[in-house]
Amino acid sequence: MQSRISWESRPVRRRPAERGFKLSLPMTVEGPDPDGDFFHEETTLSFMSHQGALFPLQSPVALGSRLKLVIALPPKLAEGRNLKLVVKGTIVDVDPSDGDGATPQVAIRLEARYIIQADAA
Repeated sequence: MQSRISWESRPVRRRPAERGFKLSLPMTVEGPDPDGDFFHEETTLSFMSHQGALFPLQSPVALGSRLKLVIALPPKLAEGRNLKLVVKGTIVDVDPSDGDGATPQVAIRLEARYIIQADAA
């Protein structure tokens, strides 16, 4: 089980500028919540680079947790086939919502290994 964190005591982190892509691709996120219970959530990828990804997530998560992302690749990139990128990563930052109804943004550091698989449909 991961430890809970008080956002008021959390140091402000500045993310360095990183080369990557602002993307809006549908994806599924799976992993443990802070109590260790498994969740499965549909969301949309916001940014991705070779090292990390950023996306909104309503499910509560803890820093250091490991998540699995299943990202639908655009048909043009997948040569018309329904392909999905499956990659895992570790949560390195969570920007909580400001109370204005916005969904918290989760940043993860991606593992080097990934799979591209055909959609089962």
